[in-house]
Amino acid sequence: MLTQDEAQKLMQIISENNTFLITTHHNPDGDALGSEIAMSEYLKSLGKDVYIVNNLETPDNYQFLDVNKEILIYEKHKHLQLVTAADVFFILDISDWPRLRELGELIKKSPAHKICIDHHHVDYKFADIDIIYEEVSSTGELLYEFLKFVNFPLNQKTATALYTCILTDTGSFRFSNTSDKTHSVASELLKTGIKSREIFCQIYEQNSKSKMALMGEALSHLNYDCNGKLAWFVLTNEMFTKHGANCWDTEGFSELPRTIKGVEVSLMITELKKNEIKISLRSNGKIVINTIAQTFGGGGHNFAAGAKINKSLVEALPLVLKEIKRKICDDLI
Repeated sequence: MLTQDEAQKLMQIISENNTFLITTHHNPDGDALGSEIAMSEYLKSLGKDVYIVNNLETPDNYQFLDVNKEILIYEKHKHLQLVTAADVFFILDISDWPRLRELGELIKKSPAHKICIDHHHVDYKFADIDIIYEEVSSTGELLYEFLKFVNFPLNQKTATALYTCILTDTGSFRFSNTSDKTHSVASELLKTGIKSREIFCQIYEQNSKSKMALMGEALSHLNYDCNGKLAWFVLTNEMFTKHGANCWDTEGFSELPRTIKGVEVSLMITELKKNEIKISLRSNGKIVINTIAQTFGGGGHNFAAGAKINKSLVEALPLVLKEIKRKICDDLI
């Protein structure tokens, strides 16, 4: 997927510069974090000064990727000089400035090179160099192509990071973005000696009691519409407080209703603040749902998308349900 011209441009910029800052979206997931670690390992092997700076802390189930605590959590008074001194910014797994928060505003103003490597659909120019292929399983798969092009010998840390990217963004190789090439890349990564069972366990089998309690309550209040084609549930602030849970605990929740027989689209509605909610949409493949997310200022993939809405839960819920029901009816006629 990665072209020779793109790879050579990256190599030239990397060779001509010394200080690199790597970042990703708010609420980083496995693909985002794994991509950051993999790119950092390559740049450090060249003797570059490399910093990974994120807006939020790494979730507990991904701490194994960063045992040396290389990832910095952005604080303006601590990191402003570091950001302004960067020669090159690598923006990974995201091509949406608002999701980079305050750090993104500083990067936009900087004269340094800005390189985006991503696999989410965009129809606009984002950075100085955009390497964006929606067809690939993950940003990690794109980075694997680049590292293979430059003949970087994968160590286990890098291979573990890239495998995490692919494992998480394909839903453990279940989603429609999983191709024969995706399996081939995973196979090559496993040949380095990484332990896939341990990686899976770290990510998916370390659930807290608070997460399981929150999940139980959410599923006990599952709603169905459109003759069972739509399944949806709401996570309120009250529910988070009741179970001592946080936003990280909801990872994977939006997938659950989609596994119910007859359901085509699942919707998770999360109350973030009094006047801010998040919608997470998943589709079984018959209905493209990123257009729904775009209606509310969000985006994503054809069958996995989301958005944040600056309205109260009471105001937003009927609007979201109305749009989704209209879409499902139109697409299933």
